Amino acid sequence: MAVTLDCLPATRCRDITTIAFAETGSPVQVTGRVAGPEHGPAILVLGGISSGRIVADSDTETGWWSDQVGPGRAIDTDTTRVLSFDFIGDELTPFPTTQDQARAILALADAAGIERFDMAGSSYGGMIALSLAALAPERVGKLLVISGAHRAGAMAQAWRSIQRETVEMALRLGDGKAGLDLARRLAMTTYRTPDELEDRFYNPQPGSRDENGIAAYLEARGRAYVETVTPHRFLALSRSMDAHQVDLSAITAPVTYLAVAEDRLVPLDQMEEAAAATPGATLKTIHSRTGHDAFLTEAAIVSETLTDFLKD
Repeated sequence: MAVTLDCLPATRCRDITTIAFAETGSPVQVTGRVAGPEHGPAILVLGGISSGRIVADSDTETGWWSDQVGPGRAIDTDTTRVLSFDFIGDELTPFPTTQDQARAILALADAAGIERFDMAGSSYGGMIALSLAALAPERVGKLLVISGAHRAGAMAQAWRSIQRETVEMALRLGDGKAGLDLARRLAMTTYRTPDELEDRFYNPQPGSRDENGIAAYLEARGRAYVETVTPHRFLALSRSMDAHQVDLSAITAPVTYLAVAEDRLVPLDQMEEAAAATPGATLKTIHSRTGHDAFLTEAAIVSETLTDFLKD
């Protein structure tokens, strides 16, 4: 089923709902979006677990990657078809694998009439992009993977395990939202670097956005998160990240990895490991005080990287 709507200035897009099948054979309904010209080259855009099909801004929606996607942006919706989708969460039990997410994307691409596409994936989206490239190499042109690797690191798993225990305890006590609030606060401290948090919150300027200190900042982020995500969806996607494994030798498409040297969730040595195990891969490294969140905060660097990637 497809619904056509005005998503972007001067750009038509459509939301698509279809049925995909998990590796277990379980059916699941998935929703995606295609924006841009009907016959332009196609690119799949994927982000972190909080992202979804709303990638670019519209009159009524704020896109999670509008710095990079839209008319005249690095991913130009005047010339390029952009495929995006809402991750499967607790619709699959015990959780969706990144391969299940890849199957959902392939079903959406089929429904949209897109046979072959490039991919730009960041964080969890980078994990899914690698899984899809290994699962269906004939469908993929090239990949840009930002702060994503073929497996979850031990420290990242440790942080996420504490977050899940917090949510699960809260659910047992009858207040899952309170647990998710706390889990999100902890997660926020892992997305950025100690240096950035020190500079922002040790002695913030009166009247600045950070004047109330780090506790108030984390409280606000946790409160906002529980308005858009359920505890069970968070648990499913968190487990999906920890279970992620990809055989990189199965990938035949060219892969460009973009690593952030200060990233603590997907550290540089893990990105180097992924690049070394991927046939013909290229690794680029940048520095950012915002660590894992650099794909969202370093607009100029990411735009330049995307532009170079799409030229190749």
